[in-house]
Amino acid sequence: MIIASVNIMDNNLLIEVKGHSGYDELGKDIVCSSVSTAMYMTVNLLEKMKENISFNADDKIPKMILNVNKTNSSQIVFENLLETLRGIEQQYPQYLKIKEVRR
Repeated sequence: MIIASVNIMDNNLLIEVKGHSGYDELGKDIVCSSVSTAMYMTVNLLEKMKENISFNADDKIPKMILNVNKTNSSQIVFENLLETLRGIEQQYPQYLKIKEVRR
């Protein structure tokens, strides 16, 4: 199962995505592919917007961490990522779980 841990704080937005969904074998897993695509599209957009971000990915674990300084623009992009992940979680609840904390 993929676990997406989301922390929304006053000045910072953080998401850590860990694990394989187990929907299918590696290279054929549409849930893992969807989550990865959503993350990379978000990172690419934030970089083009010149937002202050930190992103790390490790395919061996697997794990992705996105840390964003909160601005009006970055928050909109981050919320869009969350909506996308929630849609995936709704369709595949046994393969993706989102844990969200707002402080």
